[in-house]
Amino acid sequence: MQQPFFCSELSRRVGEKVFGTASTGITWLLLEYGGAWGPRAFEQSALAPEVKAFLQQTLRSIPHSRILLIKRGRAGGQTFSLFVVRSRERDPFSVRFELDSYARLTELDLSRAAAGDPSAGGALTREPLFLVCTHGRRDKCCAKFGLPVYQGLRESACEQVWQASHVGGDRFAANLVCFPHGLFYAHLTEETARRAAAEYAAGRLVLGGYRGRACYAHHVQAAEFFTREETGLSGLGDLRFRGSERLGEKSWRVRFDAEAASYEAEVSCRPSEFRNPITCHSAGPSPVPQFRLDDFRRL
Repeated sequence: MQQPFFCSELSRRVGEKVFGTASTGITWLLLEYGGAWGPRAFEQSALAPEVKAFLQQTLRSIPHSRILLIKRGRAGGQTFSLFVVRSRERDPFSVRFELDSYARLTELDLSRAAAGDPSAGGALTREPLFLVCTHGRRDKCCAKFGLPVYQGLRESACEQVWQASHVGGDRFAANLVCFPHGLFYAHLTEETARRAAAEYAAGRLVLGGYRGRACYAHHVQAAEFFTREETGLSGLGDLRFRGSERLGEKSWRVRFDAEAASYEAEVSCRPSEFRNPITCHSAGPSPVPQFRLDDFRRL
């Protein structure tokens, strides 16, 4: 009898390196929606066409913006939340709106909210916000591995934890995103998720399962991982990205500044030697990009 197949289990089994894989985005719209989530959660939701059109136009007008649906349970509350999150290296923030109807979304100036303009309304905060992908209709791994992690985090950080639609990287379930900085983590258990959340609340990150920051390009995400691994720096603000230059088709030199020194990491990206299905619905196995450190120096 054939055993059930889970792409996340295969990814862990072959030791896939997860750094440099975080979904990229600077502005995130996190919309509470307790209705059914289809494989394409936002597009297939029961939101009114004019609301969808407004949000889609907003995404087109704000560079590097994304939308996720979030929830804590089934629909039924009298109000719902919308978070406009600005994920950037320095001084990230969230603006929370509490609304009584989805039609009222079209009255908001979300571009101003994303810029931190107080005239946009809402409540600006820099408090942690944790999202666990539980989008089982997208990939069964997200439900199998994400739901226990979500439930475990709810016990320790109840009001700050939400279920999320597809955040990218089905094979990395359970996926955790720490906002407002936009830190992505992969393959977490209840224990490792609690540790990552606690460290984030304390202003630090952990490298175990760390995929990268949403505000960085993928090669910069990998370079940040290697720089922190080489230096032991764990504070969220310990490094400041200063730039990168392409050395080859798939190689880069990336520079970071720290308080006492500057660092350069040369990284390259190559296809993996192993071949795995990248989702539970993949037609077949394929190699995946993997970053490696070619050189590292303190300037």
